[in-house]
Amino acid sequence: MLYYTPDKILIEEDAFDLAFCRQILADLKNIKQETIPSGGGNKTLSQRTLSLTKGKKILHLKQFQGDAFKLCPGFSDDVLCCNYYVIDLIENCPLECTYCILQAFLNKPVITFHVNVEKIIDSMVREISKYPRRQFRIGTGEHSDSMALDHIFHVNPYLVETFSSMPNAVLELKTKTDTIDALAGLNHNERTVVSWSVNAPEIIEQNEFKTASLENRIDAASKVINEGYKVGFHFDPIIYYPEWYEGYKQTVEMIFDAVSPEHIAWISLGTLRYIPALKKIAEERFPKISIFSNEFISAGDGKMRYLKQIRKKMLGTLANWIQKGAPRVPLYLCMEKRSIWNHFMKIHPSDPLELERFLNLNI
Repeated sequence: MLYYTPDKILIEEDAFDLAFCRQILADLKNIKQETIPSGGGNKTLSQRTLSLTKGKKILHLKQFQGDAFKLCPGFSDDVLCCNYYVIDLIENCPLECTYCILQAFLNKPVITFHVNVEKIIDSMVREISKYPRRQFRIGTGEHSDSMALDHIFHVNPYLVETFSSMPNAVLELKTKTDTIDALAGLNHNERTVVSWSVNAPEIIEQNEFKTASLENRIDAASKVINEGYKVGFHFDPIIYYPEWYEGYKQTVEMIFDAVSPEHIAWISLGTLRYIPALKKIAEERFPKISIFSNEFISAGDGKMRYLKQIRKKMLGTLANWIQKGAPRVPLYLCMEKRSIWNHFMKIHPSDPLELERFLNLNI
């Protein structure tokens, strides 16, 4: 995979004195740095003035205003959700996945890091402490890759150490990279799960640019297991193409050949879905892709999805392989209705809290 280095750093005035900001600027002292007014980046850095590709070469350091700890943005009453929570520390990603919703979702194409990390995490800890009998699953990989920028931000060791003393919360670091050296030797106390988004090898090669290969992702998973972490795997998005059966079967077999189920915290499945605006943006940026050429329908949540029979076929096939290879590992569907769940899943949660409890059984 390719390591990210910015061409330029923009620093908001009220961020300069914060520890994470000072460390980043010291490490990247040879990169052009420019100060901008606090809160002044929203209009200056909009997609109207910067292309998505050029914008990613700008690193924007600022403080987060508001509540950075919240329910997963995919949470919806229309589908069975898992009550996942996210922390907004990073916006945008240096990796280039053709199907990435961030291309159409974020209003700024730059990579933003919220450097008031301590304040954000302190607020999260206080909120979680109000519910001592509940187990939270919390991730940082919704608006960016959790690991792809840590050679610059160095935030994951801080998060891992924080979660190590939280008895009712688990941190999930989700990635498509193999950059896991920063996780070695940390006192994680089994409160951090390191997860990989995985796909068929052909899909990775043709649609997940600047990421690690499937083989390297699985090898990285084996290495963090040796450090005492549990791992997760997210088959998401599962993409329909003529050889999908052979491609995804190979992926499942490669994982179970290298990783014992006892070390897996959970596995999820989710088929390709996208907001209508994404198709035009993605095809303009990646004119050779064909993943949007299949037949899609507009679902009730406003997303374009494969026809139900295609989703059932692919999800049911992968679920069968995984349940045979790892029958005790919690398996769940991401953003699917109960009609899909009930077709082939072994569990039938009544609500997000019940699904959340199921996923925590293996932690």
